[in-house]
Amino acid sequence: MKKSIIVIGGGIVGVAAALKLQLDGHKVRLIDRGQPGRETSYGNAGVLSESSVVVLNNPGLIKALPKLLLNRSNGVRYNPWFVLRRLGWFIRFLAHCRPAHSRHAALALRGLLQLSLDQHKKWIKAAGVDHLLRHGGGWFKLFRSPKAFKNYAAEMDMMRAVGVKFSVIEREQIRQIEPGLAPIYHKGVLMDETCAVSSPADLTDAYLAMFQAAGGVVECAVITGLAHDDDGWQVRSAEQVFCGDDVVLAAGAWSAEIAGWLGYDIPMAWERGYHLHFAPAPTPNGTPSPTPPLGRPILDVEGGFVVAPMRHHLRVTSGVELTDRDAPPNFQQITTSVALAGEAVTLGAQIEETPWMGRRPTLVDSLPMIGAAPRHHGLWFNFGHHHIGLSMAPGSALLLSALINDTPPPLDPAPFRASRFAM
Repeated sequence: MKKSIIVIGGGIVGVAAALKLQLDGHKVRLIDRGQPGRETSYGNAGVLSESSVVVLNNPGLIKALPKLLLNRSNGVRYNPWFVLRRLGWFIRFLAHCRPAHSRHAALALRGLLQLSLDQHKKWIKAAGVDHLLRHGGGWFKLFRSPKAFKNYAAEMDMMRAVGVKFSVIEREQIRQIEPGLAPIYHKGVLMDETCAVSSPADLTDAYLAMFQAAGGVVECAVITGLAHDDDGWQVRSAEQVFCGDDVVLAAGAWSAEIAGWLGYDIPMAWERGYHLHFAPAPTPNGTPSPTPPLGRPILDVEGGFVVAPMRHHLRVTSGVELTDRDAPPNFQQITTSVALAGEAVTLGAQIEETPWMGRRPTLVDSLPMIGAAPRHHGLWFNFGHHHIGLSMAPGSALLLSALINDTPPPLDPAPFRASRFAM
């Protein structure tokens, strides 16, 4: 049965869900408070990963915790007052640092990520934006010291166990793969099947254009209320009320707040992150370089930053900041990240004056929530994709579509069900 469906949230997760449901033949309305794809989905490193299977709350986190508590790591910074206020959440998060959960999460994520990457490639071709895609080897993790590489062994073991293909790159080979890098890295790990895109915003726009071409409707509105009666769902804004048979909540970091209006206590916190853009460094004769000096995004594991080549510039992204969703920006991490990135690759002029900031929604078990809301018929959850929403969005859309259409799902939905939590 075809339905009228409202999707709340215009990030890549919401756009992918809206696109798939519209292609299924439903009448879909996508609502976002601004231009779709310009919040968290805009600011990532552009990685379409099938290898990001090791969740943050893995057994290695417990070993690293004493050092992290000093709050000096550039990869993870936290606001102590936020942690104290949300201590129950952090205790539950750390309680998942068990080998059994780490393997369970890795298997679940591997299936969803592979499904997503395959669908990304199909949609990218259908949208006619093949020029945005970098095939294979689109994710290069680099280690400055033997100790850091040794500490990465457990993650490589987990990747092998679930079928991720990667290559260990020796010091001498690193600059053959990326000549623009300074010779500061001891070893690297190249993800053989991971892809990347040169503009996450352009990719989201391309999917949005496909959605609209198929008959989907985009609305710009700030949602203020949700209600359900015998006639279906009403989604309220200050200006009007939108009505539909079903509602998909895909509002990222704002999803827990909106679900809270209906009495749900979603176990969500936020990984905030920052980025800055830099022009490619001038050539030796002083003319601007026509291309970025990197062929793929690189992650400096010890430095806790990423440098990603975008269409016309380099994007430096910071590590994770754990604090209130709407706390004032703190540019310390991105400032440090830029300084460290300058040791690895020559940066040109800084393009923006002020760093960009985004908020990534993370649940206590580091798995997204995809499926039916426990207590409201016709309400569907699709959020909690933490820092790999771009990589998981199409697979999440395919799974959600199957659940809404009551057709066989493309993978086991159990790890992602909302009912795994008491809310």
